[in-house]
Amino acid sequence: MKRVTRNIAPDRAHDLIERVPRACIAFSGDSGPQAQPVVLVWRDNRYLVGIPDQADRRPGPGHEVVLLVDEGVYFFDLRAIYIRGQAQPAEPPAQAPAGHTWIEVVPLKTVAWDYGMLREESDEL
Repeated sequence: MKRVTRNIAPDRAHDLIERVPRACIAFSGDSGPQAQPVVLVWRDNRYLVGIPDQADRRPGPGHEVVLLVDEGVYFFDLRAIYIRGQAQPAEPPAQAPAGHTWIEVVPLKTVAWDYGMLREESDEL
């Protein structure tokens, strides 16, 4: 059986992590789901996330978060990398922008997609 997929290997979307066109995190808080634009610095294989100091809420140590880095506006330009992991406090990276609280997202699962790479693939293992 064949199916159509948009998924790609995460390393094929690694350029998004290096140049970060747009990034946000999502997490669950006491008042429900939260989403926040962030600054991402990828250094030494670590996802260092800067949350603006004026943000109302932040994930606590050990909370599960989703980091999404994406680009594109039109359907076949949509590309993204999704990192689900745990938030851990972190020191600001060198030359980090001021006015941010820093966490590290320790990955548990990584998924990437590219709608410009839609293709058929077999369901068989």
